[in-house]
Amino acid sequence: MNDITKVEHIAKQFREINETYTPDLDKMDEAYVQKLWHEQRFFDTNMEAIDNRTIRVLKPGIWNHNEGPDFMHAEIEIDGKLYVGDVEIHVRSSEWYAHKHHLNSRYNRVILHAVYFDDDINLRTRLQNGKRIPTLELLKWIAVNTGDLYDDIQRTATEDGICRVTGNQLNIPVLKGVFESLGRERFLEKAESMRLLRTRLDFEQLLYEGIMEALGYARNSKAFRELAQHVPFTDLDQKSELEIQAILFGVAGLLPSQREKPLPPEITNDPSIVALEELWNTSEYAQLPPRMTEARWSFTGRPVNRPARRIAAMSQLIHRCQGSLMMYFLPTCEKVVVADTQKSLEIIEKELRALLMLEPTDYWETHYDFGTGGARKAVLIGKDRAVDIIINKILPIAYIWAVEATSQKLQEAVLRLYGVSPKSTGNKIISEINKQIFTEIQQMRHLKPTGNIEQGIIRLYKNYCADRLCDLCPILEHDAVVLEES
Repeated sequence: MNDITKVEHIAKQFREINETYTPDLDKMDEAYVQKLWHEQRFFDTNMEAIDNRTIRVLKPGIWNHNEGPDFMHAEIEIDGKLYVGDVEIHVRSSEWYAHKHHLNSRYNRVILHAVYFDDDINLRTRLQNGKRIPTLELLKWIAVNTGDLYDDIQRTATEDGICRVTGNQLNIPVLKGVFESLGRERFLEKAESMRLLRTRLDFEQLLYEGIMEALGYARNSKAFRELAQHVPFTDLDQKSELEIQAILFGVAGLLPSQREKPLPPEITNDPSIVALEELWNTSEYAQLPPRMTEARWSFTGRPVNRPARRIAAMSQLIHRCQGSLMMYFLPTCEKVVVADTQKSLEIIEKELRALLMLEPTDYWETHYDFGTGGARKAVLIGKDRAVDIIINKILPIAYIWAVEATSQKLQEAVLRLYGVSPKSTGNKIISEINKQIFTEIQQMRHLKPTGNIEQGIIRLYKNYCADRLCDLCPILEHDAVVLEES
């Protein structure tokens, strides 16, 4: 090989190839990118979106482990202007459209699309309402080698993530006290959040929005609260149950005439549906611009939990309460002031629950949704949902009522009623803690769980386990575990 040939050979080895860099994303998953965002592991606080707008993260938001945007209530400066809203995380920027978020109105509060790698040609991400938001490519701003960071996260999850309680003998009476204490703390936190909302809402609207939110479960909670804000409680006073249904269905965008896919005449000609449509068309709300659409709602999950049945339930509840939700529930709570036995407390709790467990009437006796039959007269609000509403909405608001009324006895009564609330059928968090802490010999049922204890379990997970604050674990701090001596 002569000198010229050698030079050409070397040039070929070092020639730049005209290709766009694409990282190996095989090991990458969304949970990893979410953790990057949560920890804000970036070398500069002043970043730049792919459309060249400046991005400065003031608060990354609250990590949402349920459906919807990944981080809620974030605070971000975009080109020097403060925005408060949600952040959606993806590995690739193209996943926003692949996951059809641009067609889902529940993502309209997203203010930033943060992705590990930009593989798309869109400089800005489009929301369902037509607005455009910036896309931030995190790969450019990560403060450490991504491979080392991934290994570090994996190592933390596998080694440091081992719970110190797992496999050890439990002191059941002490552990029960720990969970009861945590449950009380969680209750008082909820009450405090209600107290803050009282700065702009009266008690009726506060309770109305709270119950509506609870009726939506995780999938539709935001949509139900939004509906309650579009239709204030006072606007529904002195109206018939059918009028209330018509207004709520119409504003929600869920009447048969508003559905994206038209329903057949044999359904829409049903006298009950015809009456609802007529009442809606004559209401003042029908003259206003549309507020919500069918796309805002999720229809997955059990049929008895469909949004239509929940709206029917709320309509019946509003009609029954005769102008005051507080006075519908509060007298039952006040009975606890003179209750002197555990049995009497449990009877009062059942009375409170019965106020929510409404029997369906008319069309909803046999339907889950418009045109969808098979309800078999199932109650509009079941026991578990009623207990959830009592624990998370009614009792915290009643407690704030008692605080504002300077009634120490009523405050204590509400806490006693909270203490006897029955346990639920469980959820993912309770199942996770059950596997993490309890064994075949010492099972969770030995605690004789109540709603209060379950709330304590949830607080343990969210405040300690989720963030791996093992050194602060209240179970270890209060010696509820008999650790083996080394």
